[in-house]
Amino acid sequence: MADLNNLLTPLYLNEKEIRKIIELLFFSYRDFTAGPDKILEKLSFGRAHHRVIYFVGKQKKITIKELLTILQITKQSLSRVLNQLIKEKYILVSSGNDKRTKNLALTKKGMELENQLSTIQINKIRNIIKNFKEPDINGFKKILYEMIEDVNKNKFDEINN
Repeated sequence: MADLNNLLTPLYLNEKEIRKIIELLFFSYRDFTAGPDKILEKLSFGRAHHRVIYFVGKQKKITIKELLTILQITKQSLSRVLNQLIKEKYILVSSGNDKRTKNLALTKKGMELENQLSTIQINKIRNIIKNFKEPDINGFKKILYEMIEDVNKNKFDEINN
């Protein structure tokens, strides 16, 4: 385990310290996604499938356009992943208010998979943050929020109200 004193230094703005933050983000994200990745691999799915399942599950009847805005991927990239999830009955597509709008929702099978993947990550976070005080956790969340580009904060705020 890293000595926290080596991570916390008054020289926090120098390049060496910022590179440590880059590496912390890399290693923590890699380990944060490792559990779900194992489950997804058995289904021949990847992280793109996970992101689609997560955000379709978060919002009831999300449109394809809204999903593209959140994920910031091309229609072609989404189409490949989405078609596989629809074919394997994880996602259901329905028409919206007009026939051009397509709503997406998780099927029961999709909800079960989303719950299985999210439970791993929720438990991982819960087990870590229970050892910290609320101001530390709020500081961490504030840093993560500030890393979001201003144009994307509105979408984050919108889906978290």
